[in-house]
Amino acid sequence: MTCVYFPGLCESVYEATNPLLLHALRRLDVLRRGGLMQNTAESLQPRKPVRRYSIVSYLLTALIGSLIGIIVLLAVFPKFFSVRSVLTPQRPPLGPSVASVLPVNPSGSQEALASANDEATFSRRTTIVSAVERVSPAVVSIVATFKVQQRGYSRVFDDPFFGDFLVPRIYNREVPSTGSGVIVDDEGYIITNAHVVQNGKISAQRIRAVLTDGRTLECTLVGYDDMSDLAVLSIEGQDFPVAPLGRSSEVLVGEWAIAIGNPLGLAIDDAKPTVTVGVVSAVDRDFGRRESDSQAVYRDMIQTDAAINPGNSGGPLVNALGEVIGINTFIISESGGSDGIGFAIPSDRVVRVVDELIQFGQLRRGWTGLAVIDITVFMAEELNIQNRRGVLVYEIERGSSAELAGVRVMDVIRHINDEPIINRSDARDALYGSLVGDTVELAVERNGQAMIIVLRIAER
Repeated sequence: MTCVYFPGLCESVYEATNPLLLHALRRLDVLRRGGLMQNTAESLQPRKPVRRYSIVSYLLTALIGSLIGIIVLLAVFPKFFSVRSVLTPQRPPLGPSVASVLPVNPSGSQEALASANDEATFSRRTTIVSAVERVSPAVVSIVATFKVQQRGYSRVFDDPFFGDFLVPRIYNREVPSTGSGVIVDDEGYIITNAHVVQNGKISAQRIRAVLTDGRTLECTLVGYDDMSDLAVLSIEGQDFPVAPLGRSSEVLVGEWAIAIGNPLGLAIDDAKPTVTVGVVSAVDRDFGRRESDSQAVYRDMIQTDAAINPGNSGGPLVNALGEVIGINTFIISESGGSDGIGFAIPSDRVVRVVDELIQFGQLRRGWTGLAVIDITVFMAEELNIQNRRGVLVYEIERGSSAELAGVRVMDVIRHINDEPIINRSDARDALYGSLVGDTVELAVERNGQAMIIVLRIAER
């Protein structure tokens, strides 16, 4: 029997026939009215079972999500998540020159360690070290002893009656002086500065050379030239270390310059020379005479900022190839020590002067046969000379190279070898460095006309 239940209408119909069914219908009506069942048809539909999650499930889900997020961040921003140690300080990576000579040695074998030490030693052997090793054995310390006279006073008698009555006397003293030199020939020839072995007009009474191996040898003065400030000494013996001479004409401004010498003088009892390093600051520096009482004329000097101090005079200036490119001679300084402005005589001139000194014992001065004078105001007016810069030729020796070249009296010499001439001193300095056989170019003005005359330096 099918029954559609309508609350309040069917109770009387089923009350007598089916009391259990009627009780159920009443209970259902009570539930609906109380709001516990909104829709009878809906309440009778089957329901899905409720799924419950445990704490472990939530933790696993969070962990997997975190790992995925970290992987994505590392892929997108790798630089911000680099792993660094927080226990040890970070150091910059080793450069190639260091890392290559310090390989990892996990096994600790002695062979690998020795190989690493050899590679490290090789990397320290720079061109400067090689150049110093090549030249320094040939560098010597020069000790020159001068006998000088000193004025003083002494008592006439030892009798107290005369008291402090003094009379003037002259004492002879031996004064040592030090410098440097370099051996340039296996026969024992040494190049140094003339002012190391010559003090004005006073020559050294005794000259000794202290070699790097500790030997002290007596020196013989072969020859010297005041104007070029060069001297040649010789020592007895054989198999001496020799320093090779380079070409100063090939020197480059800015290249390495190594000064080797004995700047400490007698202050230290050590035969080993001192090495200082700089660069070639300039070339072709001209100074003329630096002191009124000096005969030296400095032309075409090499300037360097390598430290040069008293005692370095006569020592070599060396390039990175281990070649002598100059002889250290003087410095310009307000303090008396090195201010980074030192000068060396170029090796090309050194070679020419030394050859002359070894062969002839002196530097043969050239002869031109010219006699010149300064141009005064009166002479300029009388001879109608517009420019007084230069020198006037007033005499030419018969048969001289000047006469043979075509120079005439009353010619005005404006330049010598492209160097401007203002007075006689300039002309003398320009010609003084010329050796026998050299050619000289004169820029001459004759009757208002400019011309070039080339003459050859002859030996008188």
